[in-house]
Amino acid sequence: MSKFTDYIDGLQDRAGTLAKEELKTLISAAKKDKSEFVRLQAANVERWTEQLATGEITPAGFKKLVPKMDVLSKLETIKLEVAAKASAQRLADGIQKYVIEGVCKLL
Repeated sequence: MSKFTDYIDGLQDRAGTLAKEELKTLISAAKKDKSEFVRLQAANVERWTEQLATGEITPAGFKKLVPKMDVLSKLETIKLEVAAKASAQRLADGIQKYVIEGVCKLL
């Protein structure tokens, strides 16, 4: 298992706000996407989560990075062609739902 998967699996989610499997699937699929932008953003989420797990960044630092990436994803979606736009939009929606509304609430 990766550090990313281990960290997500280890989060205490008493309220059930984080869909852990969906988040892991979102990042895994995005890392294989045709769009370089989508792959880069997935790698960023994974790297930041691993840095959070190892203490390289604080929960506050993580919470500052992720919303900025969400905004970039939404801006990039506007510029992309239709097929790539759908991938970028799925990533942006997933970041909002699983990371901002899920992981960040648990930190």
